[in-house]
Amino acid sequence: MNEQLAQLLKPVTDKIPPQVKEHYFTVRDSLRPMMDEVRPYIKKAQPFIGMFKDRFGHLVQVRRLGQVGDVFRSLCVVGLNRSELLLGGEKTPVFADSWQELVDESLRRGMALMFFAPRGTDGRPVDPYLFLTGEIAGSGDEVADANMQAMAAQQLGALPLIDLCRMAPATPNTINILIAADVLFHWDVKDNYVLPTAAATWVRDLDSVLKSYPRTTRANVYTAWETDLLQANDRITVRGLRELPLDPNTWLNRPTFQEQYGTLIMVLGLMMVATAWGILTLNGRRIDDMNEQLRVVEQQIPRGGKFADLERVVTEQERMMQKRELFYLAVKDTSRAIELSNFKAESFEVKNTDADTPPEQLLVTLEAKRDAYNGWLQEEPAAKGFVLNSALVAAVRKQPSALYKLEGLIPLNAAWRDYQKIAARQPGKAAVGRTTPAPDAASLPATTTDKPAGKTGTASPDRSEGGAQ
Repeated sequence: MNEQLAQLLKPVTDKIPPQVKEHYFTVRDSLRPMMDEVRPYIKKAQPFIGMFKDRFGHLVQVRRLGQVGDVFRSLCVVGLNRSELLLGGEKTPVFADSWQELVDESLRRGMALMFFAPRGTDGRPVDPYLFLTGEIAGSGDEVADANMQAMAAQQLGALPLIDLCRMAPATPNTINILIAADVLFHWDVKDNYVLPTAAATWVRDLDSVLKSYPRTTRANVYTAWETDLLQANDRITVRGLRELPLDPNTWLNRPTFQEQYGTLIMVLGLMMVATAWGILTLNGRRIDDMNEQLRVVEQQIPRGGKFADLERVVTEQERMMQKRELFYLAVKDTSRAIELSNFKAESFEVKNTDADTPPEQLLVTLEAKRDAYNGWLQEEPAAKGFVLNSALVAAVRKQPSALYKLEGLIPLNAAWRDYQKIAARQPGKAAVGRTTPAPDAASLPATTTDKPAGKTGTASPDRSEGGAQ
């Protein structure tokens, strides 16, 4: 189907300028994401659209005016002394003496009131509102008051009025017949006629009408009555009352375009507004989420005084890492001093005295082998030998313990100044850096002093940064 339509429209589409096609595809591609988002909401609204179609669908079909059953759900035919009502979805009609007994307020919406407009003695038609409300019996000589006409029209309201006497003539060699209420109404190529009938005599009346026409004349019979008594006849085609053609001229109070589609346009407008509101709300939520994420990111960016805090943290980290080269020299110096002094060490440890502050001094802990030294006379010379052979340890003390343990204090400020001078003289290096080769501990100037072994350094260590055994 789409390929056939494309082939039919190809001569027209070939004449469209390329710029217009390009803009069309651009707009289509830009609207496609929005339609993908709206499509789930349209699926959810399908039940409401079905209700709307059932409620206002008949107004959309008014324009084409095919059959009365396509436009109106219920039909009421007003005869001479009897009325017939055919409800929507029903096949059996209901009869009463007057149409007011059959039609109530609930049936006025979507129901057609079909009647045969009477004529006065002068041939002029009687006002249909006055006739249907019973104000005038049918004499055209009576003068209709304007107020009476307005009151009668108000009683009927927007109830559709179908004047069957205004039916268009039938095609040649064809006769159309309507059997309803208590009348047999037929019209041919010349005029229309109304004859009284009844449920017991309508078959005979129909035969009488057909005999008045040539035998080649075809008849279309529209009725909701039982047609079992009607004998099979090639001339007669029986149809339902809802299949009666609806001529636009027969509808006296046909609604205007505003009356037909005003409610429909209003509802469509409300639906479009609701759809636009839903799209804007959805996009607004996304924009709010993005703004919230931006606010979170902005809060994480340092502003004002936070730059000073950041700078202080960075400076403190630099100070913590500034003298890291001396730690390795301290380990090497301790190992060299132990070897030169022939200190009988079981293990040693080098650590920062306070891990939360930049290092100002290091603490060296030596643990002698068990039973290696007995008494102060052996321990004191071993401690002095260790201090004299170390280039960094400034003072030592004996740790109160059952085993012989020494604690040595290494001040870093003076050693750092000496280290920078020696590192600056290294070939190819102008300043101290991470890749600067560490000078040998033996090349550093001795910072030790000849102090008694009981001289104390900084105690209370809490985190080990390294050690050797």
